[in-house]
Amino acid sequence: MTKDEPSRKQPGIPSNLALGALVAIAAGMLAPLWIGSFSARQTLILVAIEAACLLAVGSAGFILARRLRAHNEELWALSRRDELTGVGNYRALRERLAEEISRHSRREREFALVLIDLDDFKQVNEEFGHLEGDRLLADVGAALRCEVRGEDPVFRQGGDEFAVIAPETNGEEAEEVAARLRASVRNCGENGPPVSAGTGFAIFPADGRNIDELFRHADHDLLSAKRTSRARDEYRIDIPGESAVRSTKPDDFPGEKT
Repeated sequence: MTKDEPSRKQPGIPSNLALGALVAIAAGMLAPLWIGSFSARQTLILVAIEAACLLAVGSAGFILARRLRAHNEELWALSRRDELTGVGNYRALRERLAEEISRHSRREREFALVLIDLDDFKQVNEEFGHLEGDRLLADVGAALRCEVRGEDPVFRQGGDEFAVIAPETNGEEAEEVAARLRASVRNCGENGPPVSAGTGFAIFPADGRNIDELFRHADHDLLSAKRTSRARDEYRIDIPGESAVRSTKPDDFPGEKT
């Protein structure tokens, strides 16, 4: 296990304690056979009764253990899910990143970490209220889940920031994934407040070999994309009755990729 890789062992202490108590009860039920003096017929009758009781205790223990395990697994899953959007939370994101780093290191393959940050989300809360802002976040989470592949998990880092892990994905493919994710976010504004997002990504192992390095590179890429987007908006010329954009070259905006 690497230093970044968390333990995924499910909590099992309550189950073990319950099973231990049932074993103690079963052992106590056999005490009369050990300390008593019975005839052969009495012994057979007592053994039959004890066997039936032990079977009942064993069945109850098995059912209890299954229910406790299911309950523990449910609690484990809930602790890694964002309540508002239904996607994974920041804790789940770091755990999954550690797993993907370990898995792709063994296979010497690439994967992408894509960050999504909603534009001017604070204004949505101020103009439409926090309830509308929460609804929009939930819609964005659902839209991102629908847009990615089944094996690409979606997470909410917190606030208006989301992340997607795309296994077996190189840089060119990550660009396409990011473009689709931005489009899916824009579609969420069709029936409510307009919304858009910036994206940035990092590729393992070229951009980082651990969680912090990948986040650092993806954050830098996201900030560069945000600055480029703002530069475009500031370069826009307003004309009465319409909006026009002056023809530009890629190098007119510092930091934009060619």
